[in-house]
Amino acid sequence: MPLHPYAVRISLSTASILRSLATAFLYAARCPLPPALLCAAFTLCTLYAVPCTLSTAYADFAVSPTIAVSEEYNDNVFVSPVRKTDYITSLMPGIILSYNAPFWDWDLAYNFAYRYYARKSQEDDKSHNLSMHGLTRLIDDFLFLDISDNYSRVSLNIARDRTQESNFVNQSDSNNFTASPYLRFHPAPKVLMRTGYRYMNVWYKDPAGIDRRDHVGFMEATYELSPKLNLTANYTYTHENSIQAYNRHEPNVGFRYEYKERSSIFGQGGYTWFNSRNGNASNDPFWNAGITHSFDHFLVSLTSGVQYPVDPVSGVTRETDYSLAVTKELSRGSIGANVSYSKYSGDNVDIESRYSGGINASYELLEHLNTTLTGSIEKYDHRAVNSYTRRIYVSSGLSYTFPREIALALNYSFIDSDSPVILADRYQINRVSLSLSKSFGRVLPRQSTTGSGH
Repeated sequence: MPLHPYAVRISLSTASILRSLATAFLYAARCPLPPALLCAAFTLCTLYAVPCTLSTAYADFAVSPTIAVSEEYNDNVFVSPVRKTDYITSLMPGIILSYNAPFWDWDLAYNFAYRYYARKSQEDDKSHNLSMHGLTRLIDDFLFLDISDNYSRVSLNIARDRTQESNFVNQSDSNNFTASPYLRFHPAPKVLMRTGYRYMNVWYKDPAGIDRRDHVGFMEATYELSPKLNLTANYTYTHENSIQAYNRHEPNVGFRYEYKERSSIFGQGGYTWFNSRNGNASNDPFWNAGITHSFDHFLVSLTSGVQYPVDPVSGVTRETDYSLAVTKELSRGSIGANVSYSKYSGDNVDIESRYSGGINASYELLEHLNTTLTGSIEKYDHRAVNSYTRRIYVSSGLSYTFPREIALALNYSFIDSDSPVILADRYQINRVSLSLSKSFGRVLPRQSTTGSGH
């Protein structure tokens, strides 16, 4: 039976809340390493110091435990030219929490995965996935505190996603904690201002990953020129503490125009100044632009941009992207196609460019019975060996939903990788899995709030 929300009454002393939030935030900021449970410590520290008594404000609380089991056949566990086959049994308990009150909103989703390798090709594997977000309204319509934490296993190369190929190869557990107090107000009827501070703590379990702590100050202004046209002006300053420490300034301006339903055009451009601790400096432009147009029977999106993301291993990387996507809605599903090109540059970048094209489709065959199909082909150009890797990926799935929130899913994926020079990229993978999952409750819809997280 789905669990129903409990109505509780909570009285909160503003001064005590501010003290507790300050204590919790200072603990997180001083922490030399971002451990996996940093967000849990922050939340417990905050809630422990907040006095709660029966009073007049109502809060909604919902909890939904989950459990899933699966059996997988994998004929290339180590993603290698020399195949190693194994049968992988997974047990994945989890929980979803939702807490909504006039003062704050909290959402948390967590699951633990235990994997047993029958042929002992790999030691038993354990992984955690956590997604937490909290929005605190310290002063209504003015002062907010946004907190988030995400713990997951990620690829160690932003240009090449390895999570489709394996549960662990070329990946690392990573924790990303963010706390951001900010002001949100209207200095004029059509002007929205947001300004504040953001603390980011990024940690990788693999020593190859670059841990970092960022201190960010930001200002954002949005002017509603008309109901369909918004103008923006932003400024961000970042001070990063890591082995590649730097200071960065990023002013930018932009616009967004919705010229008809489901159709819009946007553009954003600015300049970034880097000053690293070792004395190096660089000045470069960046932009992000695109158009989405809705035709009678399909949707087309075209985007382009230059950005400077942080690669887990090589640090700040210049990434230039161009992409085109077409989506068509069907009476009982959807179908889409996409092409993209990305170029990467930086001191330690291996993959210089990536070409990609793919299709995806989903369809409801019968009531409660759904199928999915995904296919893509990618080409990676490598700088170090002056060669390339070609990769083909195909995935299909079939799922059936039973009463009492029980679901059964069958999935198959095939990967074919080849390279004329890189021997390690000559491999094939076949993966077949059957999974059964059960949810014991439901999560409440998010209540509307005055402010949103940054």
